[in-house]
Amino acid sequence: MDIQNHYYGHSAALALHAGLRSVRHLDGLLQHGWTVRSPSLVHFSDFARLPRTARRLVWSHEARGWDPAEDPFTTTPIGAPLLYLSALTAGTPVAPLGAAVAFPVHDTRLVKLEHDDAALARELAERDGPSIVCLHPEDLDRPEKVRVWSEHGHRVVSAGERRDPQFLGRILRLVRGARRVVSNQLSTAVVYAAAEGTPTAVYGPDITIGSLGTEVSRRTRELWPEFHSEEADDATRQAVARAELGHEHLLSPAALKAALGWDRRTAGPFLSYWGGAPLRKAGTVLGLVQRTEGAQDAGSGQSPLVFLRHPLSHLPGRLPRLPERDALLPEPLVPAR
Repeated sequence: MDIQNHYYGHSAALALHAGLRSVRHLDGLLQHGWTVRSPSLVHFSDFARLPRTARRLVWSHEARGWDPAEDPFTTTPIGAPLLYLSALTAGTPVAPLGAAVAFPVHDTRLVKLEHDDAALARELAERDGPSIVCLHPEDLDRPEKVRVWSEHGHRVVSAGERRDPQFLGRILRLVRGARRVVSNQLSTAVVYAAAEGTPTAVYGPDITIGSLGTEVSRRTRELWPEFHSEEADDATRQAVARAELGHEHLLSPAALKAALGWDRRTAGPFLSYWGGAPLRKAGTVLGLVQRTEGAQDAGSGQSPLVFLRHPLSHLPGRLPRLPERDALLPEPLVPAR
């Protein structure tokens, strides 16, 4: 019912597991990244009300960052899309990359982060040698963001745009092939890597994220010490990561279709995607519609004009196409210089 359902190739991975020939509209909201608090307060905060049959679809009820029993809304755990794609590609070999892969925390079109890319690039070179650095699409639009990594001997790649259906496959290929996965904050890619059994490391100073300040960095250190200690082993991190991603909640194809509303044909999700959801979000931006109480919004306090800098990025578009079965783990993209 909203564009976030189709970020990062998630809906494509779910459609492949469900045995569909194409991606369909979801009857609800799908968590699109690992979070340190409830997805209701982070990803779904623009939607304090949903259509009657719509669900809030989360990855896990075993995550440490929030308690489903205390959540303001009922949520349905279905497991992370990465786990479904991982199972679908379990027999596909990935050649070792022979290098660490870094996923620096990234800016967004709405929120700029305060951190020192040059310092991280230098530390990465010192601790892990010349590495592969996967930049988020928002950072690729800024030449100075790209240049700082190559100046320290690293190779920059990309997983694609947010609505690229092969985004998740490129991330999975990188984390499987990496010698280890590094970031300057515990993040989705680090959790993915740990779930796959790839060694991980988190280092660097705390990150300031918009109006949230350094609270996210502090919280991750407190709640997930295994990822910040060099004494924790890979097996321990893997167990934690699989719980965070909802391994115990993975559904059969039939059960997944029922959870997503793909076992029936109704016009509601289509109408919400093209009309209801965009209008509600516009009302939220303009202050006409109230966000969920307790929403964790790093961009709070900004002028509505900020959203107009990239107006098309917030609008719905054609649903992503399913990747071919023999192309589920594509090579990462190399950005043009």
